[in-house]
Amino acid sequence: MSDSDLRGLSAAAETVLTFLASVGRRSEAEFYLRLFRQLPKESFALVLIRQPALHSAPGSFVEQLRFLADLGLVAPIVLGAWSPRGVDAAAADLADDLARRELDTVRYDLAKPDLAEALIRSLNERVIPLVCAHQTEPFEIIGQLARRLQTRKLVVLRREGGLGPHGLRTIEVGPGHELPVHSGGISVVNLRADRDALVSSGRLPPRDKKLLTAIHKLLEHTESPRTTLSVTSPLSLLNELFTVKGAGTLVKLGSAIQRFNSYAELDRVRLTALLESSFKRKLKLSFFEAAPEAIYLEEHYRGAALVQPGVGGVFLSKFAVDPVAQGEGIGQDLWRAMYRDTPRLYWRSRPNNTILGWYKSVCDGFTHQGDWAVFWRGYAPKELEAVISDAIDRPVDFEG
Repeated sequence: MSDSDLRGLSAAAETVLTFLASVGRRSEAEFYLRLFRQLPKESFALVLIRQPALHSAPGSFVEQLRFLADLGLVAPIVLGAWSPRGVDAAAADLADDLARRELDTVRYDLAKPDLAEALIRSLNERVIPLVCAHQTEPFEIIGQLARRLQTRKLVVLRREGGLGPHGLRTIEVGPGHELPVHSGGISVVNLRADRDALVSSGRLPPRDKKLLTAIHKLLEHTESPRTTLSVTSPLSLLNELFTVKGAGTLVKLGSAIQRFNSYAELDRVRLTALLESSFKRKLKLSFFEAAPEAIYLEEHYRGAALVQPGVGGVFLSKFAVDPVAQGEGIGQDLWRAMYRDTPRLYWRSRPNNTILGWYKSVCDGFTHQGDWAVFWRGYAPKELEAVISDAIDRPVDFEG
């Protein structure tokens, strides 16, 4: 979807983008809108709402579905995933509420044969499918449905919002193992790296442990590393969908981070494409002439951390995440893999870099010198002069 497509949006859609700009950057909202509208209609999202959340804030939920429809986005709504009790009555009430907002609905049973095909037809007609789950353990079926639809985003809505404690900066779930937290709960949970430590840490209430088990089963059956799941409140649905930071807990199966010792061991064309899309600049051909200390690469080339020999440690030359994958926690996965091997490191960044705040949160210290902000971790004060000088004197790796 081009910029001209955005300029041609309806007045209602423009109002939604203006609202989203109040909770994040407008550029983020436009980026995700382009991304979602480029997908097949059935691949945008699948929303699972717990019935207590539906009963506590029906008006807000319906209003946000109206906003999504104004943006040309429609998603199936799954009811009864955690308890089939009263699911048909809840679906009827929701259908009535949506009708009052001039939104058409159709009701399906999760056990319906060829459900995916029926959903695709409804979504192409801009009709909201209400899917009723009457099973006691429907998560495998829902995961398989998401796989058939190639769902980009699974969203679980509940009154409590995200998982775990809210409002802290971090929680420690093991020695040296911290998870970031914001006002909506834990920011990101990587099931591959975090689940066992988080469950055994005592930081999750019993209801969240049960929910995390269900989410794990659901994501396993989607069989897609690009499918992520968010847990948030109905009030925060748009914020979760259209901002990088989100408003709840992002849960993913986890990125497999591979370590390479030379560029000859990987696909340089794909790595170049990742770096150029992340930095939005063309890489100099001479960049690959300097031998790296190590390359940490997400298995699908959606993120990379490149380190070079440095002063008393290593220099983090490039830290890149595919723009489409931003907000999925790949940056955290890369950082952990790299930092585990290289606790003494330093790096530089332009002061207008959009992740400057995150860099400040993971460093021991930083300074601004001319066109660069220089960061370090693991160095003593007496070593910093040499470290800062080396970081600033290194050549620029991009054209222009």
